[in-house]
Amino acid sequence: MRAERTGSELTGVILAGGQNRRMNGRSKALLTLEGRTFLERQLRELSRICGELLLIAPDRAPFERELAPYGGRVTVLPDLHPGQGPLAGLEAALTAAGGDELWLVGCDMPYVSAEAAIALRELRQANTADAAVARVSGRVHPLHGIYHRSGLPVVQAMLGEQVSRFMLYLDRVQLSVAEEAYFTERGIGTNFVRNVNDPEDYVRLTSGS
Repeated sequence: MRAERTGSELTGVILAGGQNRRMNGRSKALLTLEGRTFLERQLRELSRICGELLLIAPDRAPFERELAPYGGRVTVLPDLHPGQGPLAGLEAALTAAGGDELWLVGCDMPYVSAEAAIALRELRQANTADAAVARVSGRVHPLHGIYHRSGLPVVQAMLGEQVSRFMLYLDRVQLSVAEEAYFTERGIGTNFVRNVNDPEDYVRLTSGS
């Protein structure tokens, strides 16, 4: 079991570098729910427990309104391997982060939960794992997870080989998976994994279904 550095802060990372093809080019980060954009909601939640905030996106300009209240606290970074999906975003974040642990979320998730992130972080640390993610309704959800810097060489090797499947990355590292009971026992709901893939998902979300 490898030794861990102690006292490292948690870095919050929002992945917003996709081309939003399934949303007909509309930025998922700027979709609104109850009067606030997904990005606003996420920044507010991540800032509760993260000392550093990273937004992985090719351009800061579309998000200036959401970023303005945070001054220079949010660093906007492009992928180091553009076009290779969320795994490239993880690489950029792990490379730039000041601490060893990341709370990574996709920009299409309006209900991200600091409590869920804390629970996942505790699980990862207890098992000295490279990552900790939730499994809800039988499905693993990698884009609301805790990731450790120890996994960076695996990410770099995969991207160097033009292999960008995020789930394959999870197969190659030491992974801790939290089942639904892990959260319910702590009084944490599991809607933090809900995401919006396409306009139909968005309609269901905003209609309360």
